[in-house]
Amino acid sequence: MEPLDEDGVVAVAIGTAAWLAAFAVLALFFRDDLAAHDSSWWLAVCLVGAGLGVMGLAYTIRRRSVYRKARQ
Repeated sequence: MEPLDEDGVVAVAIGTAAWLAAFAVLALFFRDDLAAHDSSWWLAVCLVGAGLGVMGLAYTIRRRSVYRKARQ
């Protein structure tokens, strides 16, 4: 069985969107609860995850273009 020819762009984009969605949910609905339990750092974790996702997205898009040029 052949492995899938996946470049990872979609997976990284979905992961980045999930971190941003988690940040939005926590910031909009749970900010007071996080502050009450001294857990506001969860918001920073979500932002760091999204930032790393953006860097990963740039990397995978660049890698995909290099692979496509090499095939031609």
